[in-house]
Order: sequence, then structure tokens, then C-alpha cells
Amino acid sequence: MQLRSAGNHRYRHPLRLLLAGACASAAVAAVAAVAAGAQDRAWPRAQLAADSRHIAAAVEQGLAGDAALEIASAIGGLPARQALLAAVGNFAEAIDAPAIADREWTRALAIANRRGDAHASLSLNRAIARSALALGDYDRARAYADRAAALGRIVGNRSAQADAENILGIVDRRRAHLDSAIERQQKARALFAEDGNEAGAMRALSDLGTIWRDHGDFAKALEAQLEALGDQDTDGDRLEHVYRNLGLLYRDIEDEAASRDYFRRALAAADARGTPSSYSTSIGSYASLLNELGEYAGARDAAGEALAIDDALDDRPHQGLDHLELGRALLGLRDNAAAVVHLEKALQLGRELRQREIVARALLHLTQAALAEHDTLRARGLIDEAIAGLEATQLRQQLAQAYALREQLARSEGNADEALRFAHKYEQVREDLIGLRTSRQLAALEVRHERAESEQRLALLAKDNELQAARIERQALTRDIVLTVLGGLALAFGALVWRHRAVRRLNQQLAQRNEEFARQRIELDAANTTLREQAVDLLRAATTDSLTQVANRGHLLHGLAKRLAEAIADGRRLTLLLIDFDHFKKINDLRGHLFGDHILALGANAIRERLSADDLLGRFGGEEFVAVLSDRDGNEAVVLAEAIREHVAAAMAQSAPELSGGATISIGVACLADLPAPVDSALLLEAADRALYLAKHDGRNRVRRFQPRRETID
Repeated sequence: MQLRSAGNHRYRHPLRLLLAGACASAAVAAVAAVAAGAQDRAWPRAQLAADSRHIAAAVEQGLAGDAALEIASAIGGLPARQALLAAVGNFAEAIDAPAIADREWTRALAIANRRGDAHASLSLNRAIARSALALGDYDRARAYADRAAALGRIVGNRSAQADAENILGIVDRRRAHLDSAIERQQKARALFAEDGNEAGAMRALSDLGTIWRDHGDFAKALEAQLEALGDQDTDGDRLEHVYRNLGLLYRDIEDEAASRDYFRRALAAADARGTPSSYSTSIGSYASLLNELGEYAGARDAAGEALAIDDALDDRPHQGLDHLELGRALLGLRDNAAAVVHLEKALQLGRELRQREIVARALLHLTQAALAEHDTLRARGLIDEAIAGLEATQLRQQLAQAYALREQLARSEGNADEALRFAHKYEQVREDLIGLRTSRQLAALEVRHERAESEQRLALLAKDNELQAARIERQALTRDIVLTVLGGLALAFGALVWRHRAVRRLNQQLAQRNEEFARQRIELDAANTTLREQAVDLLRAATTDSLTQVANRGHLLHGLAKRLAEAIADGRRLTLLLIDFDHFKKINDLRGHLFGDHILALGANAIRERLSADDLLGRFGGEEFVAVLSDRDGNEAVVLAEAIREHVAAAMAQSAPELSGGATISIGVACLADLPAPVDSALLLEAADRALYLAKHDGRNRVRRFQPRRETID
């Protein structure tokens, strides 16, 4: 940041002497303070941050004290006083002391406003907005950014307006206002681009990619960070920031190798810059990856170093995240008492900063700690509050953990209905996570494929240009030969021999280039084939139940809705079978879940053997399966259901004779024709469920058809 200095030549040289003398005395005091604390260096970078604060404080005391300011005023009046305070703030910012920078900039701004110095006021408002953001004072950051934007419009400074929008976008993202944050960063990027500020535009693009990641638009997030990275490799500005964002993106799709690689690049870039604040951000994010991978000792060390640095910098937003990751690591290492201390601190900071993500995640992990101590009463209060926050922030992975913990609590309290409700919620979120992970992996493949195709197209264009140039050169050679022949037969003969040799060499080069062109085209075709095969495999994984190899719940419900709509539109028959394995909980309890999984897979295969290729079979949930039959009336469906029931019982009796015929199924049959219009998927499933209930009630191992005369659908 540069501040315009106002004044005249009468005091410039005396003021320079004053600054030099004051800096010398301040430096002496600062070195003494650093030397006094040099014996205790648990984390070198944290100690560097603390040393920087000592130096900044000493410089502030020497240059921004009453005596120095009075001398500056005597030499150059208010402009000199303002310039001195702003210079101290700039120095403090340069050595990572945002609190001191914020204090002195605020004092300088008061003088600039009194003098009506619009340009200095603009620059100082931008600077204070940044320092308030670093200190976690989001309301203050927003207020000063709004003022900077207004002043930027008045003086026509687009970069100042863009910088203000960038800060406001960061504040909105940290408070989970993602739509507003996207609009802010898009506006900042456009303003930076209009002003020709490419570095600012790339910074806004990188921040925009972070918001898109939080928003769930993984393809846009990855493309934005890769585009920003291309620019960062050129100028090195905030390189570690982009590397860290890419590490977080690949962490979310569980690509451990790529995530580790980008985090290591981020740490190397931050180390090269030499500023503790950039290093603490990268090492703190790396701790989150190590916690996800279960490397708790490494996560504890990484989060501990980040916390030490951020404590020295007084960086409250990152302190909250550091306490959170340190608490998670200590939980993994079974040090509950220490973990609770850090998680409580994270919770306190999250509430003070109004960052819902930190609050919700801290509550979740405090619940785990309470359960480890068998404090179910405290655990229940914590988990209910955590679930409310996680549902609002849409952190699906943590929400799935919260539902699982809530089910565990309900079972321990003997509340079966509540346990079942949270078990269903857990299964739904888990299936959403599988689909989300698959879509993110597909997005990553698509982005890589598009970039590879783009690079290949550029290479092919370059080759084509070379070929065109070679053809032009050959034409020129031929023309020269003709002209030489016209000049004289004797001279033409010698020239013709020389030109012929040149053309032959050129043809050889063209042939080699054509071969290279063909080889690259073959490689591109092979790469495209591989990508298509990977896409097919990922689609199959996203629509198939991994245990039974039938359609999963999401694909089943989508197929049922589609077939039902077609049957209603065409006036065709449609029947639904709701199939449930009898006494399945008893089988699990007696023989274990692995044996239960084997029975489910065996039974699903037996069901599929009695269905036609056009019928749809899917796992509805747990031990329940649904078969959707087209163009069969109710009697035919009942006959088929009886055949399925008998075939499944025989198959399981043969494969698991130790169950003594106890492995059977019950089936509820519901026909579209038996239900009053309008009919949707839920109504058809409810009718089949009531028929299944009758089958269970009549003794299990039965087939029952929904009869509107016996049952009614509310």
C-alpha cells in the first residue's frame, strides 16, 4: 500500500533524518527484546512471528510515540504526522503484525479525514479492511471495505473498488453467505480486469474457486484454481494460496497422492516467501488432510505449529480452525481431556466470529469426547445443536457422522423409533456422499480431459503451422529452380542438383513430422477411450448397490418414477413388489453382519433370476428390496411373487442349511390399477408396504396383494 505524502520541500529532508534516527533507536530496542526471548523457540516460525511483533511494537513506540509525532508536526505539520503513522503501519504489515498496523493506520486515517485527503483516506480504508479481516473483526472489515468502495467510485479507482469487493466476498464466505460471496468475487474480478490488474483478477479468481468448492460446484472450483495456478507460476503472487486450495479440492475427492503433493508445494512456496502467516495457513490446512487419513500424530504436530504461529499473530479466525484440527487429532490419539480443551476454545472462537462451520464441527467432536467419557446427557445436548448447525451449513460428511452418533445415543437410551429415524437419515446422507464424491471425481476427470484436449489442439495447430511453412518453403524452392533454369542451362544444372537435395531433405522432414502427427493422434484416441471407460465405471458405481449389485435407492426411485409416469401416460399396467427378508435382525444378531450381508447378496441374486430383463430391481434400504414390473396384471404379479418367494427360500436353504429354513422373504404386491388417481411413487410404495405388513402379520413367508376393499391409502 502506498500513501500519498503531502507537504513541501522545506521539511522533507529533516523528516527523513527524524525517521532514520527513530528507526535506529527502535531497531536497537527491538533487537534487545528479541534477544531476551531467543532462548525459548519451540516452533521457529512461531518465534519469528513473536519476534516480528516485538520489533513492530518497538518501532511503534519509537516512531509513533508522542515525542516523535510532536517533532514530525513541528517539521511538516499534520501531513508529516499522517505520513509517519502510515509508515509505521506499513512496516508492521510487512513483518506480519496486523494488530499494530491496524492501530496506526486508524490513527493516520483520522488525520487524513480531518485534512480531506481523499486519496490517502481511500488507501487507509482499504488497508484497515484487510487488517480487520486478518484479526477476525468481520463487522469492522465490512464497514471499512464499504467505505473504500464508496471512495473508489468517487475518485474512479477500479482496483480499490475491486479490492473492497474481494474483502466483502471473503467475509460473506466465512459467514456461509455463499451466493452473495460469489457475486462479490465475480464483481471484484471484473473490476480488476477492467483496470488491467491481472494479479488482482487472479486473486479474485482463486477466492472464487474456494467459494465454488464450498458451494459444491467442483468442476468450476478446480478449473478456477488451475487457471489461477497458471498465472501464479508466472509471477509467484500468493502461490501457496492456490496450491493449498488445490490440496483441499483433491482432499474432498479422496485423491490422497494429489492432495499431499499440492500441500507440500504450498508449504514450500510459503517457506520461500518467509512470512509466518502464509505458512500457518498452509500447515493448518494440511493438518485437516492428516486427520482425514487417520495420521493423528502428524496432524497434532501440524495443527500445533499452526496454532503457535496464529497465536503469535493474533489471527483469531485461523486460531479457531487450528484448535479444531488439534482437538480432532487429540481425540484420535485418545487424549480426551486435552482434546476437549481445544474443542471448547474452537467453539468459543466460532461463536464470537459467527462462523457456523467452526461451531458445528466443534460441537460434533465435543459429542465424540462426551461419548468416550460416557456422559450421554451432555452428548445429547451437544449433538442436537451440532446437527442443527451442520444441516444449515450442508457439511455432509460431518452431518453423516452426527446422524450416526445420534442413532448410537438413541439406542443406548432404548428409543428404537428415534434410532431408526436417525439411521434412515444417516443412510440417505451416506448415499448422497457417494453420489457427490462420484460427481466430483467425474468433474476432475472432465477438467483434466478438457485441459489435455486443449493442450493437444495447441500442439496440433503448431504442427500444422510448421507443415504450412514447410509447404510454402518448398513452393519457393521450386520457383527459384524455374527462375534459375531460365537464367542459363549450365548454371541451372548445378543449381538444380543443389535444390533437389534440399527438397529431398525437406520431404524427409515432412514425413517425420507427419509420422509424429499420426502418433500423437493415436495417443489422443487411446486417452479418450480410457476416459470414456472410467466414466462408465464411475456411473455404474453411482447407480448400483455395492453389496447386492442391484440398483441403489437413488437409481431405483428415479427408475420407478419414470416408469410410473410412462405407464400413466400410455394407460399401461404397472405392479410393484416390496420384498423384505424375514427375521433378518435375528440372523445378524446370531451370525454377524458379514453373514447377513452374504444372505442379502444371495437373496438378491435369487430374486433377479426370476425377473425378466425389462423388470427393475433395486435395494430400497437395509433388507428391503423393490421390484417394478411392467405390463403384468395383479394376478400375474402374485404368481410371479410366489415363484420368487419359493425360489429364494430354496436358494438360501441350499446355501445356508444351518438356518434350518429360517431364511425366507415376505412380499407385498401393489398394482397401479388398484389405486385411486392421482398416483405417485410414494402412494404406490405405501400400498405395497401395507400389503407387506399383512404378509408379516399373517405369519411371514407370505405374499399379499394390496386390496382397496381391505385397505385405504390416506
